[in-house]
Amino acid sequence: MKRTLLNQWLLLAFAGTSPAIWADVTPQVENSPRVADSAPVQLCYPKADIPAIMATLDKNDDQLRIDSNKAELIDNQTAEFTGPLQLTYRDTLLTAPMARVSKIDQSMFADGGISYYSSALKVSSSSFSAQLAENKVTMRDAEYRFISQAGRGYANEMSASDQGVVLNQATFSTCPEGDNGWALAADKISINAEDGWGEAWGSVVKIKDIPVLYLPYMTYPVNDKRKTGVLFPKIGSSQKLGLDVEVPYYLNLADNYDATLTPRYMSQRGTQLKSEFRYLTSQHQGSLYLEYLNKDQDKAADFGKRYLSHISHLADFNDRWRATVDFTDISDDSYLTELGSDINNQSDTQLYRQATLSYYGDYVRSDLQMQGFEILGNYNKAYAALPQLNLSSTKPLELGGGLQFLWLGQYAHFSNDSQLVKAADRLHLEPTVRLPYNTAALELLFEGSLLQTYYQQDLQLPSAVLDKSVQRSMPKLSMNGKLNFERDTSWFGANSLQTLEPQIQYLYIPYRDQRNIGLFDTARLQDDYYGLFRQNRYSGLDRINDTNQLTLGWTTRVYDQLDTERFRFSMGQILFLDEPKTEFEIAPGQPPAIAATESIFAAETLLHWQQRWFLNGGVQYDSETKRMVKSSVSLDYRADDKKIFQLNHRYSRDVSSNEIAQLGALGTMPIADKWQAVASYYRDINNHRMIEANVGFQYESCCWAIRLVARRQIETNLDLAIDNFAHPVKLDSGIALRFVLKGFGDSAGFDVSDMLSSGIFGYRRPYLLNN
Repeated sequence: MKRTLLNQWLLLAFAGTSPAIWADVTPQVENSPRVADSAPVQLCYPKADIPAIMATLDKNDDQLRIDSNKAELIDNQTAEFTGPLQLTYRDTLLTAPMARVSKIDQSMFADGGISYYSSALKVSSSSFSAQLAENKVTMRDAEYRFISQAGRGYANEMSASDQGVVLNQATFSTCPEGDNGWALAADKISINAEDGWGEAWGSVVKIKDIPVLYLPYMTYPVNDKRKTGVLFPKIGSSQKLGLDVEVPYYLNLADNYDATLTPRYMSQRGTQLKSEFRYLTSQHQGSLYLEYLNKDQDKAADFGKRYLSHISHLADFNDRWRATVDFTDISDDSYLTELGSDINNQSDTQLYRQATLSYYGDYVRSDLQMQGFEILGNYNKAYAALPQLNLSSTKPLELGGGLQFLWLGQYAHFSNDSQLVKAADRLHLEPTVRLPYNTAALELLFEGSLLQTYYQQDLQLPSAVLDKSVQRSMPKLSMNGKLNFERDTSWFGANSLQTLEPQIQYLYIPYRDQRNIGLFDTARLQDDYYGLFRQNRYSGLDRINDTNQLTLGWTTRVYDQLDTERFRFSMGQILFLDEPKTEFEIAPGQPPAIAATESIFAAETLLHWQQRWFLNGGVQYDSETKRMVKSSVSLDYRADDKKIFQLNHRYSRDVSSNEIAQLGALGTMPIADKWQAVASYYRDINNHRMIEANVGFQYESCCWAIRLVARRQIETNLDLAIDNFAHPVKLDSGIALRFVLKGFGDSAGFDVSDMLSSGIFGYRRPYLLNN
């Protein structure tokens, strides 16, 4: 973990008392003060002109070699070399018109135009001198350039000794030659490589040769150490928050933990403090996050103190034991929608909380969990599982003749004081016997299970439907078969491979009346193509659908010569031999939103007919009632990361008992040299209104970038019922400005994909097997 504003490394090494001189000047510039690799050299930086002899040098060769046209020994004390001459030592090279080595005062001098090369640096200077007795080297009028990464500069005098390196009247920039986008100038820079810190006096940051920031004194790390300091601010504005400014301040606390404090000023809400603490050890890693606003100045509501807290922790005790924690808490349900957060999305409607201790054994896997959901808004609270213990066999037990035995078990305690069942204990056991048969062309699986579930429900009031004690037992039988066919074919004139994969599944589960069981962790699952072969249409265990069904499906794919999937089409249907009786009621006595027999036909397709074009679609259709249940389609054009376009449509007949139909478009395209434009628009078709619109422009050169994004979106109001479409919506407009000097600040995430992912609807790449 490191967070630096500027990272330079200059090192001088002398070998013994002989005239062996090795100067290795290797600056490194970090993109970000966080964990980051050195900034890569972009295409806009021309390749450095390196002499061919550099490829033959050996860094382990300790001999000093001087090649020159003429050498003269004076009084057996001084040697003069005239040239041109080449001085090589290890993997460094020094070229000069002349050089003089004195045995008396242990010195070396070269002038007339010096060029120095190492594996990481090229330096051009007017003169070079070395005091061997003092272990000191000086270069005057030195222009340096990094070879393996962006960065260049000038020093009126560059000197190095055992105590460190000093640059007088020095400059540094990551801009290429001829580009004065930004530069750091300092009267004096002192670097001590041994303790890992550098100091600069009289520093000035210049943009387009215009001074914008003066720092009389600054320190920074010169190796992989981190340094406390201010990071680049973020500036924006919106109708809800007014002027929004964040100024992060990084705290280097130790090698394995750090912190960031970010004061955030919102002209219409007040001043908020955001903090993040990160830690990393051999077995543990994680972060603690806190946002706190002492007094919200919004006059429309009296929120008082507002906060968000978050903890994320991962512990690997050994190869078998692992623990995770993920917990978020907020002061009020409107916190995310109004103030936003770096931890959660602004459109999140629930907070997930869990802590898990897992054991991975040779025969048994176990997970001890504490989990729950905080539902935001005017909705019923969700049940919390405190605790939940899952046990399962790690691998099948071979019974002979290909027969295998597996098992799983679960115990969970649920609690929710706001529901009729304020607490419940559930114990579930499920032994399974299966017989697999697999070849290259055929896959068969016969499976039989016994589902035993026990409930003890604590009712707050007597109920005519729910029982205090429930025992549910049911068998489950299934047979799944799949064939794999292949044939050579042609795809737009090119040799290709086509597959045909028919699949059949028979599933039998007898009916059990489950209306006397509460709903603790159960919801209706989606019926896409792969969901047709799912053995339970509900999550959790509180409802297990009865069925006597046959599922038929097939998939065909086309692969090109590079094994890229160019086409895929899947289609399947459930044929009910007996009509299911198990319904998923939202509440006791309330009719279900989706009948048990709905959505029994599903299809999906992928068409990648050209390298840049993708078409994805899916549909779920109820063939009995002749009604569409769900559909989605997207058309994507992706030339590269900077030329993207997507047109999408999504429809769902039931989202919390409401019909949803949305149309969206987004794209990004270069509009000029170094300029990028991005825009998105989403519309609610049923209610004839805009949901979200964004437009942004970004200028990015080799060494600096600026971005301006304007957005307008529906303001989420969690206090309203989800079906209250007649209520007039409020629109929030905002604008955000971000500026970064590459190599001198935190530029992580400053790319086109960062702009596309902002907002309610983020861009998602089309699914490809060979992405």
